[in-house]
Amino acid sequence: MPRTRMVGRLKRPLAGALAVTALPVILHLSAPVASNTLLISGTVRTSQASAVPGTPVDRPPARPAGVPSVLRAGRLVLHDSTFRGVVTVRTGAGAERMLKFTARSLDIGGLDLTAGRRGAATRLRTKPGSTSTVSGEGVVTLYMRKLSGTVTGLGGAPLPADRSVTVTPDALPSWLSHPAVPTRTISFEDVTVSQVVQFGGDMSITGPVLRPVAG
Repeated sequence: MPRTRMVGRLKRPLAGALAVTALPVILHLSAPVASNTLLISGTVRTSQASAVPGTPVDRPPARPAGVPSVLRAGRLVLHDSTFRGVVTVRTGAGAERMLKFTARSLDIGGLDLTAGRRGAATRLRTKPGSTSTVSGEGVVTLYMRKLSGTVTGLGGAPLPADRSVTVTPDALPSWLSHPAVPTRTISFEDVTVSQVVQFGGDMSITGPVLRPVAG
């Protein structure tokens, strides 16, 4: 069974630190059961007993830890992406309603990732101007609780009048789903994503800096 893994220009001690702190906790980059073969269809699996009435229950290949996380980036590009709707995901902290996307690959410019609770959080940052990528043979699946930023590209479709957006399970803009063009590349700038979880794909990071967060 294939597994997600982290690749890139990382020194061995730092790679070891990443393996036991921020990235596996929120992105599940080294979860041995996060198989691309389970994600190719992108189908939402439902259950009769939903945590929120009317919201499908999604069952990722591994249960997210439910640790608080915030991803900030100067640029986020979801290549050949599809919005799969709002689903309920069972996490280690309980059931959460989340946005679900699938994409062929991701570009993350200026990655700045904080994971963990106050007093025990870790922050991962890449060097200025760098672009981290997530890609693989199958699709990349993303779950997130909230996404805010500026929309800069909708696969050639007209941009919304107000390009500054905040997307949550209770606030879905009309441009997010396009029935005629369900798969397209969506781009954002100055992005903040809370409670992000990723399955599938290999992540490449150049020049990361990992440090504890005071407080």
